[in-house]
Amino acid sequence: MSDDPTGGQFEIVSDVHDATTVITVRGELDLDTIPHLSAAAFPAADAAERGLVVDMTDVSFLSSSAITVLVRVSDRLPESSRMALVAVDGVVVRPVQLSGIDRVMATFTTVPEAVAHVQSSAVDREGGR
Repeated sequence: MSDDPTGGQFEIVSDVHDATTVITVRGELDLDTIPHLSAAAFPAADAAERGLVVDMTDVSFLSSSAITVLVRVSDRLPESSRMALVAVDGVVVRPVQLSGIDRVMATFTTVPEAVAHVQSSAVDREGGR
């Protein structure tokens, strides 16, 4: 956890939900904090055989640089794995839609929905081999 320059708290927590890695982000995702996102998300993506979910429910700002990191994280996933976002606030949903990354990774309003989505994609791919 680190202090956000605006006085709020920035935090990234990584956890596993039903064999899927979920990275929960709180605070602003801007130039000062995206190195923390990269440090948590890149290794998680490399090992995400059952999918990766980034929970941005409590993100109060999403910069274009953070969107770039999310795309790069998605590119690092194993071939059988998928990534999903959890976003409910317009300050996150609007940039996600405007950037078009919602066409690359699905966006959900709850973590369980996102986990179910990435796991079903992994199962579909495993069954198709």
